[in-house]
Amino acid sequence: MSEGPRLRSEFRQAELPLVRALVEEAALRARFTTTAKGAFTQAALEICTYAVVHGVGPAVIRLRVLEGELRCEVTYDGAAPAAGPHDDGHGLRLAESLIAGLGAPGRIGGHRTPRGATVTLSAPLPNPVRTLPVPLPVTVPPAR
Repeated sequence: MSEGPRLRSEFRQAELPLVRALVEEAALRARFTTTAKGAFTQAALEICTYAVVHGVGPAVIRLRVLEGELRCEVTYDGAAPAAGPHDDGHGLRLAESLIAGLGAPGRIGGHRTPRGATVTLSAPLPNPVRTLPVPLPVTVPPAR
């Protein structure tokens, strides 16, 4: 069973505090434990920071529940590499460590797009939760 996007927002470096709050809210609504919520939020923020520091222009974050997982997809333009085991981004390695430290089968993966890259962070939802209890806004307008 899958669900569509629960949040989609374009962001720049100045909006990272808002992005953090939105990811934390999604993890809270997904009923993650305090430890899992903190790790997922910090890992997502590391990926978002990487995207706006190494990418060109704004990045896009999508949060959704899909196949029993909370997924965070970050897409950015530019020549920065996608997350992977051999990238040189300390933030991406930190994100991988945070997710690995949960002891659950969370994962981070990346792939190139025609204009840049997409990095996906996912962590399983606690049982029996399979959907977010209350929908998050679909789109958050960028700060001006």
